[in-house]
Amino acid sequence: MPRTLTENFVEQFRLCKVIPGETIGVIAELGQKQSYVEAAVAAARQLGASALVLHASSLSSPMLPPYEADGREVAALLAAAGECDFVVDVTVGGLIHSDVRTRITGNGKRMLFIAEPNDVLERLMGGPELRTVVENGGKKLKAGSLLHVTNDAGTDLTADISGEDLPITHQWGYVDEPGRWDHWPSGFVACFPRDRTAEGQIVLQPGDALIPWQRYVRETVTLSVEKGYVTAVQGQGADAHLLRDYFDSWEDPEVWALSHMGWGLLPRARWSAFDVYDPRSLYGQELRSTAGNFMWSTGSNRFADRETPAHLDVPMRNCTVEIDGVPVVTGGKLAGE
Repeated sequence: MPRTLTENFVEQFRLCKVIPGETIGVIAELGQKQSYVEAAVAAARQLGASALVLHASSLSSPMLPPYEADGREVAALLAAAGECDFVVDVTVGGLIHSDVRTRITGNGKRMLFIAEPNDVLERLMGGPELRTVVENGGKKLKAGSLLHVTNDAGTDLTADISGEDLPITHQWGYVDEPGRWDHWPSGFVACFPRDRTAEGQIVLQPGDALIPWQRYVRETVTLSVEKGYVTAVQGQGADAHLLRDYFDSWEDPEVWALSHMGWGLLPRARWSAFDVYDPRSLYGQELRSTAGNFMWSTGSNRFADRETPAHLDVPMRNCTVEIDGVPVVTGGKLAGE
């Protein structure tokens, strides 16, 4: 029998090691996702913790320009969240790329973003086994020097991932240690290659995904990549035109930059989610996490001091991902499957 939203929050908070006496800060937008706020508060109380709800008037970035950063609420949020042991982000767009997230986790706080519908949260909930798989993927990235991605459609992309200081994102869907951020649900590993080192081309095929547009690619699109930036978008269909229009609309060269790259590791995640659900009810975590997908992104990269609200995640099917010539994904399947 499916669990209620509150029951799932209780289970998730246990994974996040919420203990009696802790204070949980819930960051939300006024009038948005109230059921998530109530579930977070109820779960905290069931586990013997207290909850502080921090409502902001608006924290979500626009999908299209114009955009002007509004930091008027940031100082107050940080001051309140800084007194909490565990911070839950249930804003509409998430504080993933914001200074708020960086400073909260930098202060040693656990922080969790939650956005998907309740049944997705339950079906894709992580655990220690998933954490081990994700951490193993991170070790492969950390030990590597060159990331090479290909597919039969013509994708041939390389990026420098050398160095012990390579920034790596491990997402297994819960936060159980100080200073950790994660997104429930999740199941993937990604790195931020050396800035301006990505070279080659990416060929999108029908059925690949565009997030946060929450839809599948419909026609083939070829993107040329030079020194870490998309330099050309070619294709005869609507998708190529829409991508060019989207990038152009920001009038910002940084939106053309490549950001993180990685692959999905969650077998329960299904590629069909955008057709099974109302795609606008989803944040896209199911496709990001689908086992064997190759996902790359554009725009924001805090490790390269690049901030922009324009950010696309692009999970792709049927790719081969190699680290120093050794495959971790072969034809869209995890190596070894």
